Amino acid sequence: MEYIGYIIAGVFAGAIVTAFIAAKKGKKKIEFSKVVLMLVLSTYFIGVFVGVKIVFIDVSQLGVVLAFIGTPTAAAIAFYCWKAKAENLLKIKKENPEITEVPIDFNNISSQ
Repeated sequence: MEYIGYIIAGVFAGAIVTAFIAAKKGKKKIEFSKVVLMLVLSTYFIGVFVGVKIVFIDVSQLGVVLAFIGTPTAAAIAFYCWKAKAENLLKIKKENPEITEVPIDFNNISSQ
């Protein structure tokens, strides 16, 4: 069981190092928010694996495991979507200034 954790950690560390090396070679740079989102989601996929093993031992822990996995994952995805929306609004405004004459208030972005 201990070796599985080392293998998973090695795979994730290798993926991160590979991504940064590729970014330095002139390829498109990976955005920081995508790296953070990837790390959060990978952490919680590991949590799913451990949680399933715990639930097989004691079924009463299912609610706790689901809350542990779901809450931060949903928050990370929601933050990333909000950030992507703000970035896309900037791109649209920059590319089409005559269409988007109304100024955009980034402090008051809501789902429309």
